[in-house]
Amino acid sequence: MIATTLQEAIAGQAHRAQATVTFGTSARRERLTYPEFAAQIAAAAGGFAEQGVRRGDRVMLRIASSREGVLALLGLIHLGAVPVSVKPHVPGAILTQYFATVMRQQDARHGFRVSGHGLTELQLVLRPQDAPGPAPGGPEDLAFIQYTSGSTGMPRPIPLSHRAVLGNIAAIRDVAGMKPGHAGLIALPLHHDMGLIGVLTSLVQGIDLVVEEPGTFLRRPLAALRLVRDAESVHSAFPDFMLRYLAARIGEAAGQDALDPSLFGAWRTVFCGAEPIRKPSVDTFVGATRRWGFDPTALVFCYGLAEAALMATSHRYTDPGTSFRTEGPVTTACLGTTMPELDLRIVDESGRECPQERVGAVQLRGATLFNGYDGTTDHRTTWFDTGDVGCLRAGRLYLSGRRSDRISVSGVNVFAADVEQVATQVPGVAECVALPYDESFALVVVAERSRQIDTTEIANRVAADFGLAPRSVVEVPRSAIARTASGKPARNHMAARLEQGLLV
Repeated sequence: MIATTLQEAIAGQAHRAQATVTFGTSARRERLTYPEFAAQIAAAAGGFAEQGVRRGDRVMLRIASSREGVLALLGLIHLGAVPVSVKPHVPGAILTQYFATVMRQQDARHGFRVSGHGLTELQLVLRPQDAPGPAPGGPEDLAFIQYTSGSTGMPRPIPLSHRAVLGNIAAIRDVAGMKPGHAGLIALPLHHDMGLIGVLTSLVQGIDLVVEEPGTFLRRPLAALRLVRDAESVHSAFPDFMLRYLAARIGEAAGQDALDPSLFGAWRTVFCGAEPIRKPSVDTFVGATRRWGFDPTALVFCYGLAEAALMATSHRYTDPGTSFRTEGPVTTACLGTTMPELDLRIVDESGRECPQERVGAVQLRGATLFNGYDGTTDHRTTWFDTGDVGCLRAGRLYLSGRRSDRISVSGVNVFAADVEQVATQVPGVAECVALPYDESFALVVVAERSRQIDTTEIANRVAADFGLAPRSVVEVPRSAIARTASGKPARNHMAARLEQGLLV
């Protein structure tokens, strides 16, 4: 029997006594077999029912990368309630205002790790004696609700059906070649779709799962990597910034004679998305990990968005010439073709479909899309405008950036991501964020550790490549780069602080 809901799919893997779920940090970890974990999910559902949660109730929660956080999420789903995943941090907004807005929008009465506003704060209480079976339901029922990252304003709700989530999980499985006996390592925040769907994919597919707290992983990545070094095959997800970070940490370890030639030998999939994929990041990562047994074809470039559950397109890396395209000063990653049951088109401002190579608005429709921000739009038949701009080349997607991140000065248009890419090629620049400023744009730059940067050279390089000179180039410490909950630059918030002279 094919499962049609998440609770059925996860409960259907409970028999895998050899498969395990591991939580914790490098200092303290807890490992459970699938039967043990499935029993705890049902017991958590019993505990929530005892506290008054009923099927269909919407429950606000902040999901931590811990056993308690994952159990709370899965216990609510098992019970047939609808978890509403809220972000722990909203740039430029008052957190209490954000929670009050979500509570009102969702008519939520209960919260987990969310208190105030009249919410009943739930506790994770395991009641094995009252553990229910998976709640009955159908594929069109709501599985959970995520909220957008808030990079362009107050976050919006993204209601996802069981059909959409399970469809995307099946697509991810097929791209990765995932099967029981493999392992998944998730070291991304679970309030972000890459982390959340990564955990659910591993559990639905019945593979070993390691959930590592993101801060701990960044401090001691090799300790987590060694947990899966003996797996048959390993699947994970690293955004671009993690490729750069891991390359540096692995390089440090290699310099200390700690080389382990088989550390990455079993890695079969590293999904890379969530932010622009930069060729220098990929080259550096591949160069640093090859000696540790990493096969570059494990890299899978993705275009994803929470409104599509997660992954919309994918491209398995082959070589720099095939997986990147250079045009003028900008190099763009190939994001591949769409997932099964998804359609993608590029349209111009009048809504007409663009020919190959022509840049336009990226639109999607299909079975793994959400039900619209209003919860009632069927995007299996209605096109969804993603807000992204790109083009198709030989049927493969290449993104230019967000439509809202386009810089227009005196009739000349460029994308913030392209300007940032050129600026980071200047020696000593670790990061750059382009911001709207005084009817033009400004560049906020962070220097590499112990390096000095020449802001005049940055301005000249950008002007030479794009014909647009920034109004100013401001060097700031890394701590001044505000980010959304998903790790993207919070441009509106940073631009306001720059205008006020507070960006330091």
